[in-house]
Parts: sequence; structure tokens; C-alpha cells
Amino acid sequence: MTPSKKDPFAAPYSIEDRLNRVHYSWLITFLEPFAEKDKEMILSCLNKNQAERLKEHFTIKGEKLPLKKRAKDYVMKVTYTWLISNQKDFLPLEFLPHHPLNPLVDLSKKALQKLVDELGLQDLAVELKRIIKSDQIEKIQKALTPKEREFLKKQIKVKNPITFLRLNLDNWDGTRETLKIILHHRGFNRLAKALFGCHPSLLWHICYTLDTGRAKIVRKFFTDSKNNEAQATLIHQIVELIQG
Repeated sequence: MTPSKKDPFAAPYSIEDRLNRVHYSWLITFLEPFAEKDKEMILSCLNKNQAERLKEHFTIKGEKLPLKKRAKDYVMKVTYTWLISNQKDFLPLEFLPHHPLNPLVDLSKKALQKLVDELGLQDLAVELKRIIKSDQIEKIQKALTPKEREFLKKQIKVKNPITFLRLNLDNWDGTRETLKIILHHRGFNRLAKALFGCHPSLLWHICYTLDTGRAKIVRKFFTDSKNNEAQATLIHQIVELIQG
């Protein structure tokens, strides 16, 4: 693998920075064995979003505790160490080897989900070229937002050399919710196929930005497409979407 192009020691992340990138759902298993008072202490060391979501999950009503910096730093270090404890040859963000998809680690969960939705729409663009029934096309258009329709319109004009299995929308129930789930899975398939062969730590950092459910979908599709040209195209498409 190609070494990182950045100096890993130039701007190291703090434990707090690293922990802030982790979706709260990954911390549920860590917190479960603790008594409520201990949970309150740990939650007092997390960022606002993580703490609020976990308080809601565990129905904790206690307020944030005024911990000293040394205590807070210790709790965050123990928490993060637990998160990476099962990772063999784990690499922090600064030490990731060069990969064209490294910019993915700088995206928030919301931005990653938007990217995945756009990748799924690329599958839909391919599918629409095969559909001849105007009523089905109209039904699909109605299930999309104006921004999604605009993005899809552009994608239909683009020659897409990558073709996966058909979406089989003949059995689709016509709801936006179901279509969104179908396209979400297709988007994750494209993302995972593009990432295949990357350093395991790059995959870890991306998965831990997402919730545990979506991370399972990524890992499910993280298989070899056995087509280097197709993978290179997928990587290029993702880089273009990241850059806007």
C-alpha cells in the first residue's frame, strides 16, 4: 500500500476528536454493563449528540456531571481503547495509507448518507433506461424529491459502464420509503465495491461514522467485484460526488 502523503505527526487528533467521530450506536454495548451513575459519568465525557442519544436509549434522566479534565480525558481514552480493541493492526486517521477514497473519513454521517443516496440513484438511472412503461416511470418520479429528480436527470445522460443486477421495480409497492431503502442498499453496494481492497482501518473509520445498522450493510457488500476497470470507475464517481 502507498504510504500516507501527509505528515502523520503534523496535526495529530486528540482522543476527544477521535471519539467525536464515532456514531453513538457503537457505544451502546460498551455502556450496557455499567450502573446508571457510571453511565451518567461516561455520558458527561461525550459530545452533546452522543450523550443525548444514549440518554434516550438508556432512559437516563441525570444531568451532565462537572468532571475535571483529567477524569474526562481518562474516561474518553478508556472508551476509545475499547472501541478499537478488536481491530488487528489498527491505524489512526493520520497513519492511513494513501487511497483515493480517504476523503470519506472527513464526511459526517449525514454527508455519507447523502453520498450513498446519490450512488443509489445511479443504479436507478441505469434502470430507467430499461423501463418502457410510462406509468411506472411517472410513479418513480413522484417518489423522488425535486433535488433527486434533478440529479437523476443528469445521471441518465451520463454513460454508466457499470451495471449491477436489475432493481426489479415491478414488485415495488410505489412508496417513497420502500424505494429509498432499495436505493440505499444499492448505494452502499457501490460504495463497498469501490472500497474493496483498502486498508481495514479505512473501512473501520467509515463504518464507525455510520450507525451499526448501516455499517453491517457496508460490510455485507464489501466484496471483490473482480473487475478492476469497474472498481476504478466507481472510485472516480465517488470522488466526483465528494468534490461536488
